[in-house]
Amino acid sequence: MADQRAAVEAYVQALRTGEAAAAQRAAGYLAPDVVLNTGREEFAGHDAVLARISGQWPLTPVYQHGGWSEPHPDGDGLSVQAEFGPFGAAPRSVSLRFAFNAAGQISRVEQRTVQAPPPETSRTLPDFVRGLVNGALANGTPLTLAYVDAEGRPVQSLRGSTHVFSDHQLAIWLRNPNSGMAQAMQRNPALSLLYRDSKTRTTLIFQGRGHVEADPAVRERVFALSPEVEQNHDPERHGLALIIDVERVQGASPRGSVRMERPAP
Repeated sequence: MADQRAAVEAYVQALRTGEAAAAQRAAGYLAPDVVLNTGREEFAGHDAVLARISGQWPLTPVYQHGGWSEPHPDGDGLSVQAEFGPFGAAPRSVSLRFAFNAAGQISRVEQRTVQAPPPETSRTLPDFVRGLVNGALANGTPLTLAYVDAEGRPVQSLRGSTHVFSDHQLAIWLRNPNSGMAQAMQRNPALSLLYRDSKTRTTLIFQGRGHVEADPAVRERVFALSPEVEQNHDPERHGLALIIDVERVQGASPRGSVRMERPAP
């Protein structure tokens, strides 16, 4: 049983970290004909299974933050469970059941993953999304905005003044009143914005329609709600107030998945 426990610990360490040293240790505990069944795919043979638990896979950063149990008896094998808090697109839990051959090597692994339930669709921007957007510039993760210019070409730009204007609107102060974006809104108001924070595996994609707002009160509020460093780029307030009616938001964050949808006006 001691060798089996060591085998499971080595396997979990390799899967959890992706480190080369951990994978090398785990390699000695895998049977030549070992099989890994993930519930979606099956990997057969020592090298194929070792490759699957080695290196950096999309879920490796999630596994590193999981709460992994000690190996415990499960019939004639051993099992391990891991639970994950909200962390980007993380699953809710993972269970591993290990079977062994007569030499004590791992002969089969049954891996089962429980995904987090899909998010409920809201009609308004969740409060924590408001916080992420409004703090994006200070966090070093300003939103990237994409639009189509007058010649039909896609254009992207970082917009540090982006902030939440209402429960379903974003606003941006356009410092240059003659910018291509302001002109593009007259032809094609469709916009998309991307928020990405790799440190927390947070990704939010916004889609909506923009328009330049001439109302003095709205202009004043958009300017006032913009970060001070953005205001200082246009102290004479020659710019324009861009209002974005958000139609869809989707993504994931440490608070879980996000989905907002509103019908187009």
